[in-house]
Amino acid sequence: MAATHADGGSDSIRAARAELRVERRRVVDEREAFRAFRGRVSSIPDESANAGPSDPAASDGFAGVGGAMSGAVGGGMGGRGDATAAPGSRLVAVRDAYQATVMSVPHYEAEYDDTYERSVAEEFGPELAYALTRTNCFHEEYKHSLLSAAETAVQEREAFLDALESEIESVECAESRLEPIRTEIEAIDAELGDGKSGDDEAEGERRTPTFGALDACRTRTAALREDCDRIAARRQRVLADHERRLALGDEIDLPEYCYQTLEVTYPVLAAVGAVGDQIEGLRERIERAMARAR
Repeated sequence: MAATHADGGSDSIRAARAELRVERRRVVDEREAFRAFRGRVSSIPDESANAGPSDPAASDGFAGVGGAMSGAVGGGMGGRGDATAAPGSRLVAVRDAYQATVMSVPHYEAEYDDTYERSVAEEFGPELAYALTRTNCFHEEYKHSLLSAAETAVQEREAFLDALESEIESVECAESRLEPIRTEIEAIDAELGDGKSGDDEAEGERRTPTFGALDACRTRTAALREDCDRIAARRQRVLADHERRLALGDEIDLPEYCYQTLEVTYPVLAAVGAVGDQIEGLRERIERAMARAR
């Protein structure tokens, strides 16, 4: 008999939908965290008026960060950081705001587990991270750059959310279109019976479809195959659209990122393939039965 609805790739689609729900929740949390962080930073006064000649960036603001970084030979982002902001400074307020928002999302430890220094370097770039963690003063240029970087982080999450919504819609659409195909496969399978002759002539006629009925079943399987091909083609278009809209890296795309914990990287295409295999199995059974009925 044909596989039931529990098979045919439906499990992989259910797993994909579960992963998408988790990822969407996480991205929403991050977006809101960066919004909150930006709001807190906007309320922290800069210290440009207090910059002294000892500050390596005091002479030319944020433009001096690159020079200060180049002077930290051997220190890098992981050094002791003797120039770390003193307790009570505005840079400490920035750090506290970041830890209370971005680093406090529920999934932070499981997903990232970075230090403050490493996290701001990943999110805002090494120069701004240096300004926030290796200098003594929260310059006006630092604040402007940080507010802009936080807004960019919000916008990136918004763009990713849009892609996730499109992915969720695509997965749900594919599942809704595959379900009637699975139902039709089961109906054809039931019409074919078990292919065995009965104990008497009447039962044998009931179990064995006529040549005409078999030919009609073959036509139906061909139509189902075309339906699967259309679902797969539409899915490929969605994947191509994801690739155009997002920049996740040359070696990863949206499904690889979202479904990395699943057994299959492309669960919708895997489900379409599983249904296609069922259709091919039915076609072969039908043609064998037709050969016997000639």
